[in-house]
Formats: sequence, structure tokens, C-alpha cells
Amino acid sequence: MGQVNEERRGVYPFCASCTASSVAWRVTDTSGPASGHFYGHRDTCPDCGSSIRTLYHTVLWVPVSKLGEYRVISTGGRSYIGRKLLAHPVQSVVRGEPMSAIAEHPELEAASEYRTAEAYWEDSEPGEALPFYQAALVEREKVLRADDPATLRVRLRVAQGLLATANYGRAIAWFELVTPELIDVFGPHHDLTHAATEAVTGARLMVGGPRAEAQLLANVVAADEQSVGPADPQVLRDRAALGKALLACGEISEALYALSRVVRDAPRGHPDTAVYRAALLEACEVAEARGKRREMLLAETARQVLSDESTPTNT
Repeated sequence: MGQVNEERRGVYPFCASCTASSVAWRVTDTSGPASGHFYGHRDTCPDCGSSIRTLYHTVLWVPVSKLGEYRVISTGGRSYIGRKLLAHPVQSVVRGEPMSAIAEHPELEAASEYRTAEAYWEDSEPGEALPFYQAALVEREKVLRADDPATLRVRLRVAQGLLATANYGRAIAWFELVTPELIDVFGPHHDLTHAATEAVTGARLMVGGPRAEAQLLANVVAADEQSVGPADPQVLRDRAALGKALLACGEISEALYALSRVVRDAPRGHPDTAVYRAALLEACEVAEARGKRREMLLAETARQVLSDESTPTNT
């Protein structure tokens, strides 16, 4: 799932033309009187069966504002897969390769773990490559920043390896963390960024929707807490993904709580902390837009966490 279909050259299950005119999109919970609902049904694709539907923000099921147009494929009942339509074709932007400090550490490129991982990857054996990429990543993060281009490439490989070995919860957690950093360092239209956004869509497709994703990630976090400490990078990464999944489900209070914990425990001066803080800020904005008193009070508390001088930042 999420890989290029060799016959249609699109992203499963969308055909090539529908893939080219849209971008990966996270499905959110559209149940409830104040949420988002699809209306309309047009331009059904003869190749993949997707159709264009318009998403509206609703209050008491009455459309209030248009949120965008999407290519949607129904997967039975109320389940569906969607991709957001591009208003305009993405312009090709020539962007120089970002500078990396890897040149100062040639031993990292020559390390046996990294070379073995690359060999397995070239042989289309991501599962075999995964443990070697994980070992290589540990060594890189000892001397390079987490958002150094050379580190990000290995981080992406770890996420892809987890996806290839059906470890969907931890794969989603990695993609949630790495994708914003890829956008910041390489740009939104770089091949690496595109690979990450499409891969996490494939992972979610395999999981079965935001509520199933939230339950899976809750189980992953519970397992984490049994094996490593609360401030371990793996726990933070997985708990942050759980918070994002809860937000997609419309469980705003739980999302605020989960993401606030992550931000409090995040490492100081680390690029990942910026991603966690942005996720909590997004949850605050969603809560404030919904206007429910309890959620707004929790959002106010969360904003105090973000502004507190004792709360870790990425600087």
C-alpha cells in the first residue's frame, strides 16, 4: 500500500492522473453535529473509481464554510480514502541541495551498519535493511543534528522500513515527526518529502482510519511505557502520533492532554521539539475553533504550557 502501482503508475488505490492532480491527505472524523461533511459527487474516474466531493465545516449538520475539494474512494459503509485536489498545478521549483555536516564526518558514510543498510535497500530488502539503518541512525545522531539532511535521509529510511515490515503504528509516528522536518529542510515538493507524505497515507490505509489508528497507537504507547522511560525519544514520538490521531478523531481534550505531556517532556534545543510544539498549537487552534467550553479551557492551559519559560523549546 502507498507504493507506486506498476500498471497504473499511481498511488494505490488512485490512478496516475488522479494522483497527479491531488496530494496525500489525512482523513479526519466526519461524525457529529459540528465537524466536516462531504457534499456533492461528480467527475467519477473510470480508472480508479474516485470522485470529487466537497468538504464543508458544519454546525448541526448545516454547511457553514467550504474546506476544500477532494478525490474520494469509498471503502464500505462510512469509510473512505481521500486525496485533496490541487487548486493549481505544483510549480517546479529548483532548490539547491541543503548543506549537510556529513562531509566533516566521513566515518559515518563508511560505517559498516550504514553500508550494509544501503546494500539491502538497493536489493529491495527494506526489512533486512531496517536494523542496520536504526544502528546507523544512533551513530549519526551522536554527532549530527536530527534535522541535518544526512540524518533525515536515514530517519526516513527507518520509517519506510517500519512500514515495509508492517509495524504501522511506529511507522506513522516516525512519518509524523520526520515529514515536517523534511518540508523545512528539503521543501514541500522534494522527492523525499513526497515519499514521506505518500507513505504515511499508505500506512493509515492499512490501519483502517483515524479511530483504528488511535487505538493502535494507544497500544504502542502502553507497550513503550512498560519498556522505556517517559522521556525516551520513542515514547515521545509515539505519544505525539497518538495525540495527532486523537485530534483527527475529534477527541480534542484527549489530544490536548497527550500533546501537552509530550511538549513538557521534549528535549531542549532539539529539532523534534519544534514539531511537537507545532502539533500542540494545532490542537489548541482546533479546540478554539470548535468553541466548546471544556476544550477551550484545556486549550488555554496548553497555551500556558507553550509559553512557560520552563517548557523545552527547539532553541
